Amino acid sequence: MRRVLHVGPCNTPGGMAKVIEILSNNPPDGWIADSLNSHSTKGFFSKLAKWREAKKFLKKNIDGYDIIHIHSAADWSYWRKLTLGNIATRLGKPVIFHIHSGKFDEFANGRKKIKHQIQKFTTVVLTNYWRDKLEPIIGDVNVIENPIDPYLWNKHTVRKQSKQILLLGRKDPVKGHKFAFELIRLMRDDGWHLKATGTLHSEEAIEGLGWVSEEEKYSLLNESDMLIIPSEFEGQPLVMMEGLAAECKVVASDKIPGLPSCVVSAEFNNLEDWIRKIKTSDRIDATKYIEDHDIKKISKKWAKLYNSLVI
Repeated sequence: MRRVLHVGPCNTPGGMAKVIEILSNNPPDGWIADSLNSHSTKGFFSKLAKWREAKKFLKKNIDGYDIIHIHSAADWSYWRKLTLGNIATRLGKPVIFHIHSGKFDEFANGRKKIKHQIQKFTTVVLTNYWRDKLEPIIGDVNVIENPIDPYLWNKHTVRKQSKQILLLGRKDPVKGHKFAFELIRLMRDDGWHLKATGTLHSEEAIEGLGWVSEEEKYSLLNESDMLIIPSEFEGQPLVMMEGLAAECKVVASDKIPGLPSCVVSAEFNNLEDWIRKIKTSDRIDATKYIEDHDIKKISKKWAKLYNSLVI
């Protein structure tokens, strides 16, 4: 059996960590997958310590792996992951550099060294949109989409709560919590209410849940009538796929590129447009989209890429 090591944020809130979990738990046929945490939520010095621990682990255990699969965002995440990729390459192992960021183009544009740095690796992006956007900046890339957690396929959808809206994500300005709160304040007289993770803020018709367990997240998805994604940018939001798999109506910001036809697009930060879209949206059949992101199909794509690097 071949062995791959996923490197990135593990056991922490966020879409990238969830993708690592799904891929680690569902490796391609003929492969065993492990994960190495390189991230901390406790501030700069804690992040630095985790990065140093990851470097030491790679140097000590590199011979036990056939491929090092690195998951990266932009900015500081990129520079830390670049160092880890360079260690693996220097020690003779093929590296996959998997870009999850929805603003990597802005980060990389104008930085001429990045193309040279990243082309030492096999680079993967999430969609054809990101391939077309990034190839002129960083060179050739492969496209492999995010998978939907197979656990969702085994859940039985409960009766949807009418006019219950769900917002999933960390409380970061780019995720749109403030906008979502303004939205519900304008809609609550009509019975609409919001449940939001990543925040403890609560008021009339708004319930802040903080961070929730995976089981709690799935329950929220199954009971909510609608999922909203008012983000300023995303790579390929995993919560969108999870919402569709749980048969939620999904309304998402038009700042998110490549939205599928089963998702309703609303103008970023335009309250009037969001209210209209939320009130008039019907559930759209997402079967084809969900099937295309089944872990079995995604694993076959990873198997093809992994095997091409070690044979």
